[in-house]
Amino acid sequence: MKSLNFYLVTDTHYFEPSLGASGKEYDEYMKGEQMCLAENANIVKAVFREIANDSDADIVLIAGDLTKNGEKESHKGFIKELYKLRDAGKKVYVITARHDFNDSPRGYKNDGFVPVEGTSRSELYELYHDFGYSDATLFDEKSLSYVAEISKGVRLLAINCDGQSEKEKGSIDENLMKWIEKQAKKAKDDNCFMFAMNHYPIIPSVPIFDLVGDAKLKNWRTVAEVFPEWGINLVFTGHMHIQSVNEYINKNGKKFYDVCTSALVGSPGKYRKIEIAEDRHVKIESKDIPSFDWDLGGLSPREYLDKRFHSMIQYKINRALSGKGIKAAAGKVINKMTLKSTGRLLFIKVPKELQGEKLLDVAAEIGVSIFAGDMPYKEGNPKGELIIKGLKRFKPIIKIAEKRIIKNDNITDLADVLLRSVGKAGEFSDNDTIIKL
Repeated sequence: MKSLNFYLVTDTHYFEPSLGASGKEYDEYMKGEQMCLAENANIVKAVFREIANDSDADIVLIAGDLTKNGEKESHKGFIKELYKLRDAGKKVYVITARHDFNDSPRGYKNDGFVPVEGTSRSELYELYHDFGYSDATLFDEKSLSYVAEISKGVRLLAINCDGQSEKEKGSIDENLMKWIEKQAKKAKDDNCFMFAMNHYPIIPSVPIFDLVGDAKLKNWRTVAEVFPEWGINLVFTGHMHIQSVNEYINKNGKKFYDVCTSALVGSPGKYRKIEIAEDRHVKIESKDIPSFDWDLGGLSPREYLDKRFHSMIQYKINRALSGKGIKAAAGKVINKMTLKSTGRLLFIKVPKELQGEKLLDVAAEIGVSIFAGDMPYKEGNPKGELIIKGLKRFKPIIKIAEKRIIKNDNITDLADVLLRSVGKAGEFSDNDTIIKL
């Protein structure tokens, strides 16, 4: 194989502006939303212009959740943008996911919301025929998965594991596994390098996500064990709107890598440029979304997206604390708490430079940082040290929680899982790194 350069984009959640994105109902909805909606189309167009102008890479992969909630007009608008990429000389390969068919589509107008025409799963093949399916050398009709030779000696395995039913959702079933095994064997027999694209992360992006049912492929360990045996060592994923690069070593010592990328239209607003060299070194470069046509209030695009995510986290925490009586009183107290007052309660000394920071501001900051990747909260980091000390104080309570809420035999120390989720470990950066396959 020759060296291959391509772009990886995921979770565009494209929303057609004409459907409406304003009013009281819209404002209320956006309080709890991480991603931009009114600004969405302008962000997508700005990124696609950047990609179109790069003559170094003529392939674009898009890993699912193409539209907000399967609005027919959003599909039409997004496909127009894909044709612009194609007209600029780019070959585009997509997979679809659950947000692309009949997921309560609606627009926001006149201070309310209005239902809009949705899209059935059966329509997706025809809609996106020119963006992957028309180039497919092999196609699985039931799952809408396909194989395409995107460069001489290089095959893309585009896996679609979002079936019609909830039971099928987010799992590679037995039939699809057999189909994949067959295609992997054929690639090996033909002396072709094969890598995969799947909407759901196959390896949980951070350890705590292994406890969240929808945060990764349901049968992820089975898949991560057998894929490297079949010669598939690399997958590009999305769904969780997070930047992560993770390694899994199976029982035979073979390595498998999952590169998960954030939503394009929400914090941290990243997409990737990938180079797979002839010696199968994979260079991963993360790119920020460029300036786009919108009043950002003097902020950079990244600051604008981070501000939305930060306020969303605070809103959800406050909702969880809202209520009457003791709960309401506790909510008011927590809203006023600083790291200094929190430290006093836990008998933890807080560094002077951190004492005045609000507890909820720091909680939101940590949430934003987790999704941005390369989490800094570990030994040697002042806030990381505080988290470590706090978890030690709460360890008896955490142990009780383990027995009640953890049904996963692979997790035996919840405190350790929490620490590894907020403090990045391992040799690979979540944003810019090189993997040796």
